[in-house]
Amino acid sequence: MKIRLADAVLLALVTVIAIFAFGLFPAIVPHSLATDILFVVVMGATLPLHYGLMHETMHGNLFESEDWNRRAGRLLGITMGYPWETMRFGHLAHHGFNRHDYDRPESWHEGQGYFAKSVQYYFQLVIGNVVLYVLAPLPLLLPISTTPKIVKLMDQSPEMEWFRNAAFRTFTNPQKRRAIRIDLLCTVALFAFAIWMWGAHWPVFVLGIAARWCVQSILDNAPHYAMPLDSGRDARNTTFPRPFRWMILNQNFHGAHHHSPQTHWGELPALYAKMNVPPDGSWFTAQARQFRGPVRLH
Repeated sequence: MKIRLADAVLLALVTVIAIFAFGLFPAIVPHSLATDILFVVVMGATLPLHYGLMHETMHGNLFESEDWNRRAGRLLGITMGYPWETMRFGHLAHHGFNRHDYDRPESWHEGQGYFAKSVQYYFQLVIGNVVLYVLAPLPLLLPISTTPKIVKLMDQSPEMEWFRNAAFRTFTNPQKRRAIRIDLLCTVALFAFAIWMWGAHWPVFVLGIAARWCVQSILDNAPHYAMPLDSGRDARNTTFPRPFRWMILNQNFHGAHHHSPQTHWGELPALYAKMNVPPDGSWFTAQARQFRGPVRLH
């Protein structure tokens, strides 16, 4: 098991945060409005780091060993509420076929009413992306014989045939199905334990998880919002205060990451410098830009 020192430190940090969140915080910190707010803010603010480490495992960048990337990724996923295998499938599909039908939530098609599209879009932006992450694995609790029928319920357009075929191959794999089921069981057990530990103050824990899920949902499409349908491997590179880039694992250089997904997060600044392209505004502006609403894509 080999891991870079910086990664080991950050992995230890998110582990400590998870231990506090799932039971230690209410046990040792006196309950007050100030501590409740602090907990929720910290949970939301540390989501990019937590997910960022999970993201590194999806690309095999956190450990040298594939097995250790999978183990760490699964544990990180359990503490966020969604299985690593389903997240990895969706993320690698995003890299392989950027801007496919499921990968452009802001797209406002001809014939769609703007109001109806806006309601759907803003829900997906604020929390809906993660709701999908949480719900998508649940059909895998059903017998494997139901998988072909479930896959057929997906977008039936010819453009998405590759996605349906990939989903069928992935989610009929016995090892992956077993891992997803175990992760779901562990997630339910862990979250139930946390609610029990929080006791009468369990809504604070729920708000902390909700804060994480909202941050995750908003971050999901920000580097690709309103980009052309034929943008291929392109994504936005943005600026972020240098001393704090570790908090998002340099994902402000998202365009550089898309051009070289196997590049470790620590090497993304150097890779971006070689690309010799100007930044597309700030990372914070990229998040806010999405609230302009649905757009026509070409």
